[in-house]
Amino acid sequence: MKKVWTRVGSCFAACGWTGAGLRVALLLAGVGCKSDPPQRREPPPAAPAALGGACAQADSAPRDPVARPLLPVRSGTFCLDPQGGEKAYGEDADKPFDRACDELLDGECEVYRSFGALRTMEARYIDDGGSPATLVVHLTKFNTSEGAYAMFTLRVVGDGDPAGEAAPKPIEASFAAAVGVNNAYVVRGPFLAEIVFTDESAGSVAALRDAADRLVVPLAREVGAKLTGDTAPPPAAARLPTAARLPLGVRYHTRDMFGIPGAGPGAAGYYREGEKRYRVIALLRPDADQAKDLVATFARQPGASREKAPYDGFVRIVVQAPGEVPAEWVLGRARGIVLGVGDEVRVVRDTMTNDERARVLLSTREKMDKLKGMLEATQK
Repeated sequence: MKKVWTRVGSCFAACGWTGAGLRVALLLAGVGCKSDPPQRREPPPAAPAALGGACAQADSAPRDPVARPLLPVRSGTFCLDPQGGEKAYGEDADKPFDRACDELLDGECEVYRSFGALRTMEARYIDDGGSPATLVVHLTKFNTSEGAYAMFTLRVVGDGDPAGEAAPKPIEASFAAAVGVNNAYVVRGPFLAEIVFTDESAGSVAALRDAADRLVVPLAREVGAKLTGDTAPPPAAARLPTAARLPLGVRYHTRDMFGIPGAGPGAAGYYREGEKRYRVIALLRPDADQAKDLVATFARQPGASREKAPYDGFVRIVVQAPGEVPAEWVLGRARGIVLGVGDEVRVVRDTMTNDERARVLLSTREKMDKLKGMLEATQK
């Protein structure tokens, strides 16, 4: 033992350790010189999912069998969290859809149900570079493509104005897609993917928007490439004129248009020509007789009036949704198609003069002229 301590002492002396420093060092049994063989050390604990290198195990995600073929494992430096973070509810999931109402949908359960949601799930992407940023995908399957598209248009348009500066912008991804400040939406067939980007270090709205362009948009395109199903809008939405329509300017309603019983589902388009703003609705019926009945339903509304015009005449009504100003609509039909042209209430204020309203809204005659041209176009 004495020889050992003598050797260690000589070693530290050679390394420049003397006096008190040498005495302290000699007490450290685990220390040696370069000439000593390296001591065996236990490997460091595995890095948690939020730190760099976590993507080495990413191929094990997602575990959800429905999501696995629909979500990319990696997107840039991000990958599906191999430590979990998945939640699935409803059809072919371990948890019933009702659980999603409390754990995932944040008070919007009935909205999803109203569009026919069958299952929903959440998957989290983490940054392999070690940043705290995350990308969360909510993937929902609906019972029809129309339901998924309706939810998409609610997210993108909702009660807002597609012409507003804060409105989501269209991106090319699958059938239809949009990107907002820190989120994106992609729809195809019965699937809707909602992507949310969070980064506490972003600091500003401009930084979030820049990050969305760099990170959210690529993931949205990759998800869109994997989604399956129809790549066509619902028939009523396809009947909306495209000329002068705003980007992403469609809202699809699965229930009675205007809340009028018997009106049935339909699509509303948002339009702009110069300073003028207006909307167009399209509703379909199997044949001309049923379309006539629908026009008659509108004609029975309080304050409605018949207007002389082609195709059995037009109907003029005033519609007022809760919390909105009244909007004038002119409706008519050709064969089994019912179209209507109405005011864009998003540009109207209660304090506007008649002249100010006339600058941004169509007159009754202008609505009738546009409607006549649109109905004629359906006959070609």
